[in-house]
Amino acid sequence: MLAELPPGFWGVIAVALGAVIGSFLNVVIWRMPRGESLSMPGSHCPKCDRSLSAIENIPVLSYLVQGGKCRGCKTQIHWRYPAVELLTAALFLSMYLHFGAVPATIAYCLFAAALVAAFFIDLAHYIIPDELNNFALACGIGLDLLGITRGDAGHALLWGWLPRSVGGAVACAGVFVAIQVLGMLAFRKEAMGDGDVKLARAIGALLPIGQALVSFGLAIGLGAVIGGAAMLFRRKPDGNSTDEPYPDAGEEEDDEGDEVGLAQITLWGLGYLCFVDVFSAMWQFVTHLGKPRERPTIEDDDFAPGPTHIPFGPFMVAGALLAVFIGDRLIGWYMSWSGLDRLAG
Repeated sequence: MLAELPPGFWGVIAVALGAVIGSFLNVVIWRMPRGESLSMPGSHCPKCDRSLSAIENIPVLSYLVQGGKCRGCKTQIHWRYPAVELLTAALFLSMYLHFGAVPATIAYCLFAAALVAAFFIDLAHYIIPDELNNFALACGIGLDLLGITRGDAGHALLWGWLPRSVGGAVACAGVFVAIQVLGMLAFRKEAMGDGDVKLARAIGALLPIGQALVSFGLAIGLGAVIGGAAMLFRRKPDGNSTDEPYPDAGEEEDDEGDEVGLAQITLWGLGYLCFVDVFSAMWQFVTHLGKPRERPTIEDDDFAPGPTHIPFGPFMVAGALLAVFIGDRLIGWYMSWSGLDRLAG
């Protein structure tokens, strides 16, 4: 019955819901990295602490009517607020136009919302909160389980017992754990954070494995072009980076520390990054229901990014969203260009 409603109706609903959820994502982007509650206190100006009225909380429109300023203290409102609302609305509409009025659209919209928040948080703070990664993972597994029960195409159990989403999550997390290990071996320092690994896990759970791998390729390509250009602009005028040099390869204590890190990753890292942290988060939620969760604030973080540090999460987000819409076409083009389609046929 719902699918029989006019397409225009669902398009309007998608845009409206996207803008409203985008408004909530602004709260997530600001408060989650700071360890603040997402519900209390209500929306307020971070400068003058004045509570916002309902009319000041209308997505995009309130920003335009108020001239991009707080009605109380007249402080300029950051451009990110309307940008996140418009971006989320556009993504929700695009997902509906791509998939139609089906359950998959809901899962992909929620997945996209989590990725939008991860994009802006990682861009500003070089972290991707576990809550966002676990929520995105749940979207992929939930959609897959629904497809299994309905007998939908593309959701058949692997080897007759393993959900495709679980296999994809493990495989994609494994790829990034391997990158972590190689990065430690090659550079003697962490080359990729756990947040990126867990984001790869979520991408592998929702997207078909081919699209997931395409998304990683797109992320690497975007990172090489955009990140490389950013690093050039952020170097010193004399052409030297302000990053600290790599530790001396001859220092024994550093070697010993690296061996411990590699052993931890190879022995238990993949298992933890795949699913153990999810069950841990669920247990903490149940045992601390109704209590605010303590989280280290940004100010307590010892990590200080150098001028040539570029977060990889935003590129992974962009690659995943692009892969949803053009991943299959890129795979088809590559198969045709490489001649693999003729071998497969």
